[in-house]
Amino acid sequence: MVKGDAKPILNIRELTKIEQLISLVEEARKNLLEMHQHDKHIHIDSSLTSLEVIATLQLLKRTSVNPVDRDWLILSKGHAAPALYAVLAGLGVIPKAELARINSIDSVLQNHPEVGAPGVDVATGSLAQGLSIGIGIAAWIKSVGGSGKVFVVMGDGELDEGQVWEAITHAAALKLDNLVVVVDWNGYQHDGSVKEVKPKDFMPLVWRAIGWKVLWANGHDVVSLMIALESALNSESPVVIFAETEKKREVPGDANHYAE
Repeated sequence: MVKGDAKPILNIRELTKIEQLISLVEEARKNLLEMHQHDKHIHIDSSLTSLEVIATLQLLKRTSVNPVDRDWLILSKGHAAPALYAVLAGLGVIPKAELARINSIDSVLQNHPEVGAPGVDVATGSLAQGLSIGIGIAAWIKSVGGSGKVFVVMGDGELDEGQVWEAITHAAALKLDNLVVVVDWNGYQHDGSVKEVKPKDFMPLVWRAIGWKVLWANGHDVVSLMIALESALNSESPVVIFAETEKKREVPGDANHYAE
């Protein structure tokens, strides 16, 4: 992880960091597929679509002994927890042997993130609540003059929740320039395609109209993600990055056939 309380969390010119990130994604994908071999009930599709996003944010997080000067990563789409575990194992935060025990009754790795798991900042599971939690943390950091940033990873299906509307208007009103949301824009949710369930093509316009800076990125291209993040960190308002991803069908026979 990147350390230092005052420096930006990334510099696009650091090519070695890009190489490190590409290597981390490759290792995390292997970890994730191995986890799926041990437990077919994990949300493999949702984890695969958000893998590069989670890896990029996790690798570039700043650490600090002071909680208001470190960066926070909140996986609001908590069912993609296996992707987070796979990345943390790739970084050496979680023992790889523990991945095979996911969802075991005595394992710290469950289907949704819990704070007892190494590297997990916030427990999540109920969709849309991660954003509200992130807003609270970001507001607290600003109120005491901290330098920490808060990153929230959401799914496009998650935007159905009414709590999202309340949260994004509040974040804009508070001018939380230390808050960055990344939406996994994969086009699928629990009940089918997003367009069939509740079309959301208008959502980026809504976020912008409310007062957010809206950016786009290729969610499977770490360079695209890093460029978007670099722009996000220079904003005077909260930022949302719509990361376009594709549903992965790399795991035949999987029952969890949605991404969200």
